[in-house]
Amino acid sequence: MILPQSTLAGTARVLAFLMLGLASCRSSEELKSEQYFVTGQQLYMTHCANCHQMEGNGMSNLYPPIVGSQILSDKALIACIVQYGMSDTIVVNGKKFSRPMPPNPKLTEIEIAEIVSFVSMKWGKDSLYTPIEFVHKALADCKPD
Repeated sequence: MILPQSTLAGTARVLAFLMLGLASCRSSEELKSEQYFVTGQQLYMTHCANCHQMEGNGMSNLYPPIVGSQILSDKALIACIVQYGMSDTIVVNGKKFSRPMPPNPKLTEIEIAEIVSFVSMKWGKDSLYTPIEFVHKALADCKPD
């Protein structure tokens, strides 16, 4: 059965209205989490994936994986490492890594919050974004002398 053009247009309008209504049912926290996740993923791909790889598995014996890392449980530490880099030897999933990670001084606090949100939601056990205020405090607390 072929529907008249006016019926198809009306159906499309009703579907669009329903989808808009469903989107508005989500909380501002959920919407912000989605926004931070998507932007954080883009930033991760630009600034982190070259070494830690797209799926967070790291690069052999050179760069540690993010997947399964204990660091995922400490979002303040993630923020500090992203901003200021790291030169310590770390153990991830039972394997030692001692290559230094360079700092990212050009990243803004909002960009760091988005990266932290992405890795925490993607590979950690988090479901909500990391607020910029949290990152601001974390970076102030760990700023090198």
